[in-house]
Amino acid sequence: MKQFLSIAVAMVACATSASAQDEEKTVQRWNLTSVAAEDVSNITADPNWKTDSKSRYCYVQALDKAPLTANGKELATTQNLLFTITAHSDGNVRLGGKTAALWLGDATSFVIPDCKAGDMVQVEYMTSNKSANRSLTLTNLEGTFPSTTGKEHQTGNGKVIADGDVVIGITGGMYFYSLAVGDEEVIGGGGGESPDNPDNPNDQTPGLNYMTGDQPIATPGLGTGPKIYVSPTGSDANDGLSAESPLASIQLAIDKAVEPGTTIYLAPGEYRPTARININDRNGTADNYNSLVCLDGRAVINCDHPYHKHSDNPYQGIRLTSSYWHFYHVDITNASDNGLLIERNKPTGGSATDIKNRTQDAHDNIIEDCKFYKNGDTGVQIKNLGSFNYILNCDAYENKDEGDGDADGFAPKISVGTGNYFYGCRAYNNSDDGYDVFFKKSGGFEDNITIVFENCLAYENAIINGVVTEGNGNGFKCGSDQGAMNVVLNRCLAVNNASKGFDQNHNSGDIIMNNCTGYALKSVNGATLKKPYSYRAYEPIAAGHELVATNCIAINDNLKTDRHHDDPSKWGEKSQKYGRTELSVGTIITSDLNVDPSNVQNEDNFAELIAERNANGDLQWDNVSWSRPTEGNALLVDKGTVVEESDRYASQGVRVPAIRYTGAAPDLGAFELGLTSKPVSFGTQASGIGYIQSSKSDGKSVRLVQAFNGMVIVNVDGAQAKDQFSICAYNTDGTLLGTHKFNGTNTSIYLPNTKGMILLKVEGTNVKECVKTIMK
Repeated sequence: MKQFLSIAVAMVACATSASAQDEEKTVQRWNLTSVAAEDVSNITADPNWKTDSKSRYCYVQALDKAPLTANGKELATTQNLLFTITAHSDGNVRLGGKTAALWLGDATSFVIPDCKAGDMVQVEYMTSNKSANRSLTLTNLEGTFPSTTGKEHQTGNGKVIADGDVVIGITGGMYFYSLAVGDEEVIGGGGGESPDNPDNPNDQTPGLNYMTGDQPIATPGLGTGPKIYVSPTGSDANDGLSAESPLASIQLAIDKAVEPGTTIYLAPGEYRPTARININDRNGTADNYNSLVCLDGRAVINCDHPYHKHSDNPYQGIRLTSSYWHFYHVDITNASDNGLLIERNKPTGGSATDIKNRTQDAHDNIIEDCKFYKNGDTGVQIKNLGSFNYILNCDAYENKDEGDGDADGFAPKISVGTGNYFYGCRAYNNSDDGYDVFFKKSGGFEDNITIVFENCLAYENAIINGVVTEGNGNGFKCGSDQGAMNVVLNRCLAVNNASKGFDQNHNSGDIIMNNCTGYALKSVNGATLKKPYSYRAYEPIAAGHELVATNCIAINDNLKTDRHHDDPSKWGEKSQKYGRTELSVGTIITSDLNVDPSNVQNEDNFAELIAERNANGDLQWDNVSWSRPTEGNALLVDKGTVVEESDRYASQGVRVPAIRYTGAAPDLGAFELGLTSKPVSFGTQASGIGYIQSSKSDGKSVRLVQAFNGMVIVNVDGAQAKDQFSICAYNTDGTLLGTHKFNGTNTSIYLPNTKGMILLKVEGTNVKECVKTIMK
């Protein structure tokens, strides 16, 4: 554990976060588990103090809103606190000794004077009677301070209501262990930090390759470090070293994860922590990830947090400030703040500069096939320079704050770092936006940050259970008026959001939309929406930046919009059914923002988009008929422009995938006829590239050729562009090493890094062939 300072009161100043005002705030902290050395000498010289059988120092006189003193001097241990107590021969205030706490007796209270409205107060406490259920009484303080039975410490958190004194009283004898008041971001809440890890690695190697062409996105295998087991039916008295002796506490398992490559196996079921789970100074490395995984079901972290106002919300489900963590099948619900917060740590008293210096924090984490729902704020938020995190095949839905308008699905915003990538995610029925990239200039952070969304859905945001919320209701909110952000959207869909599907939101940075589909109805299931748009961008783009829409479509009743995207001065007839479209800035390339519904399939069956994922966690969009082009459609099929891989953001280390397609050219919109979705394959990332021994291997119809970059080109003689194939790689004992699907005459793959013979089984249209190849 972190060592307590010998002096009991520490005054620290900290710069505000990016979401606060540009002013300095102060935090006071009291460590009440020990007595300062200077106090001990004064107490032993003062007859108003005595020592009891538990070696505690006991004050026997009465006080009326006055400081604790000894030998004529205020105690350093409780400096700046005032006490109201009655006289007692054994003392109604006791410090230190075997209980290592400040003990207060019946009818006692203490005062934190001169607090400021909005300050956070955090108190750690426990009743001194195990059979009595006791609580605190609060004046000028609003929050959650759980009652206690004396069996475990409780942590209460609240906000000061108005400038002035805060009074904390008790209903019976109570131990107090720590107290803090001041800046919420410095104090934190909902659980302490993980213990210090002096051997925390600082690897900066990119952790995931998502530029895979037609191959699956391969996520890391489990690490080579220690294994720790946790179960809802476990016990923290166990060692956690096997599935037969699991821990109960996820936090305890994380605290033990000090070596890179640690795997925490969560048994399926529901976990109910009452405090935030913290992952701090627990880095893995690029080739040895730490993992929090549930391999045979789903681990549901039901935070069971007490209710908090949105402005008084110290509890996230998990706060991840470490790097190279891989979450899999971990669901978070009922947190009173974010389900998951990824950010760099801010040192106590630190500033934006200190956050910038924490380069070891909050990067290259992989969050795969997880759900974040019914939390009191955004499902997943990334801020404070969290960068190069990969959110894959995750869902965020029905996240709702008490104000009914500020909880997003996913929010890389405010002070986010660059290179965060979202693939196959769905944000739906959240009280505010689906994806929020709102940048805030306050706090000392830079703009020109790049975020990539691929194959993502924003659906019915600001609509929950058929009721329109107070939120903005945008699908993809692409920035703010406070800076230039770069947002790339490949094959994304915005469907029936209460306001704008794809929203510029005053951003003057890049907005690059490739093969996106927008759909906006004025009314959904009887709920009348606000002013829905499928797309809206109309404000100037900054020099050096651009807005480009390529191969994008909006589905509506053909030119019945109130502002024509090609000519902002041209007004048309308002539709009675569909929302509006406005792209009056930027460049439009082979896009059609007035596609009549007759050109697509099953216009009304949009609920397909939020159907259950398959067993691998992938979206089953190959089976979705909603708004796919009709077969052979002359308006949409093969009418697009080829979009190559982009190196526009290479200076930031960010790469943008090409648009995959079949046929002569891409179809318009998010769906491509004949194209199989690219899956995410858990735990299949190879630790290197395998090479075939002779650079070439032939079968009857299938030929393998090694390319210069380590990839293997697989050619199928006589195949046509519409033909579909699968490749399965096996070793000689029949173990499956990996699978890959493709269309057409050829594809490129990385072979496993292994030695000896492997078998590649290729099946598809008129082909069923096994090719043997020797690996070197």
